[in-house]
Amino acid sequence: MSNSSAVAQQIARSLVHAGVSDVVFAPGSRSAPLVYAVAPLNEAGLVRTHVRVDERDAAFLALGLARGLRARGSESAVAVVTTSGSAVANLHPAVLEASYGHLPLLALTADRPARLRRTGANQTIDDQSQVLSDVRARFDVPAGDSAEAVARSVSDAVAAALGSHRGTVTEAAGPVQFNVQFDTPLVPTPGELNAWTDEIGALAGNDAGRRVRPTVSEPRARVGVTITDGTVLVAGDAGGYPAESLHALAADQHLPVLAEPSSPLARTAADLSATGAAEPSTIVPAHARVLSDHPDLREAIRTVIVHGKPTLTRPVAALLADESVTVQHVPDAIDACDLTARDERPGGLTAAGEAEGVAASGPAWVRAWIDAGTSLVAAARAERAAESRPEPTGTGTSGDASAREFQSTARTITERLAVQDLTLFLASSNSVRYLSDATDIRARIHASRGLAGIDGLISTATGLSLGLGEPVFLLIGDIAMLHDIGGLLTPSAEAAGDVTIVVLNDDGGAIFSGLEHSQPHLEGFLERYFTVPHGRGFADLAAAYGWEYMRVSDLVSFDHAMDEGLGAADDRSATTAGTRRIIEVRLD
Repeated sequence: MSNSSAVAQQIARSLVHAGVSDVVFAPGSRSAPLVYAVAPLNEAGLVRTHVRVDERDAAFLALGLARGLRARGSESAVAVVTTSGSAVANLHPAVLEASYGHLPLLALTADRPARLRRTGANQTIDDQSQVLSDVRARFDVPAGDSAEAVARSVSDAVAAALGSHRGTVTEAAGPVQFNVQFDTPLVPTPGELNAWTDEIGALAGNDAGRRVRPTVSEPRARVGVTITDGTVLVAGDAGGYPAESLHALAADQHLPVLAEPSSPLARTAADLSATGAAEPSTIVPAHARVLSDHPDLREAIRTVIVHGKPTLTRPVAALLADESVTVQHVPDAIDACDLTARDERPGGLTAAGEAEGVAASGPAWVRAWIDAGTSLVAAARAERAAESRPEPTGTGTSGDASAREFQSTARTITERLAVQDLTLFLASSNSVRYLSDATDIRARIHASRGLAGIDGLISTATGLSLGLGEPVFLLIGDIAMLHDIGGLLTPSAEAAGDVTIVVLNDDGGAIFSGLEHSQPHLEGFLERYFTVPHGRGFADLAAAYGWEYMRVSDLVSFDHAMDEGLGAADDRSATTAGTRRIIEVRLD
């Protein structure tokens, strides 16, 4: 047997034994040994394989799969396979998101033999194993390595991708590059392929050979937090992990929760006791504006417990950078840890203290934050309602009025999606920010907040649907949609997931109009260099890529489109004949 086929088969065996459930391929010749080794595993039901035509979308699909598997309680590293050369570099955006979003991604990058490096050989990078930055570990495996060495390397690679939660040490999950030097011949002989298929048949018939990664015999990590007067809980995206232990902690200890929309702590539907009765919520609406507009509450903060990666607002970033505040980070996978709290607050609160508004713990502390947020939300909604009224003739511009109308419609659509029992993937930029004032979030919200980019979101949402095995709604802006048009393409033989894309098309990057770049003295730069209007809709692209399409221009037509989609979703499976539908929200 050729060295390349032998090593590829050992990698395949080791992936199964390490519990890897999904492998995503982008076509390529140098990576062919992995195709012939892994594809029969798919036929035997030992792994699922997926194919995408380009490496960038393949990597983001793998990213979404990893998140979906974790969210449904079946966490597994997901592998993505590429050929050599610049193909490897196309994985980089997804690898960076996996690194900072703590998702287990295994980049299996096929390479040429080391003897061809620095010779000018075709599609050969001098050290391909160093191409991808921000990985948890990297491996460079010669095709002639022994089976034992390859198995050990694969086991170590998967373990590094999954992270660990042992003792008092927690290591976040993330990407790993596993570079393999394949030499010719790259294809097995008929006899070698038949022998491999027979071995796989035996492996599939042996339950001990299926995904035997140990469940949990190792000790759980111990995580302790200290609660003082003025303690709040700040929560960002946690990569699909739940946080029931923190929800219980906030309720028991009366901690205001400053949660971003994709945090598991943002769901108001989670505020149920074991008996099903509603518990008083500790979630603070419009928390970023409470931090900015209520200095009395902001200055009373002494301790912050941080879960996930809160990156959405500047007031929260300023709070976490305040050296006078004690910041305690807890692991994303907090429910896999033994969480304990040490209470260092005074024994009691005086009635006079509460009356003076200085209570920094207990029910009064939570109530002050929620009341402040509720008041700010009401004021903001009243202000937006006033702005939406027709202006007197001669005041304002039609463009301003149109922009306000679109933002009002987009915000309402976002809030309507968030209150439904569905899985919602939010793009960065305005889509996620529209929920900053939401007081009722029942959807299971996901987002790519590792680096908060707008790249690869269609592919990520598709992977999320395939990983969860359920429909996913993607709420995305037009610029982010244009960034991942390739994600609309699913090869004919591949599972497409069940994805409905709601694209908020306001013809450009409207988020910049709300940032400092919109100041009057900078107006001349804004449109060409920041908002970049393009004048395009998505009907033709939907037709070209085989997606159902509806265009809506108001809330009534949107509700009708959603009713049709939700009714059809009841009879669909995301892993079989899921729908692919685009609802474009566009007012003109």
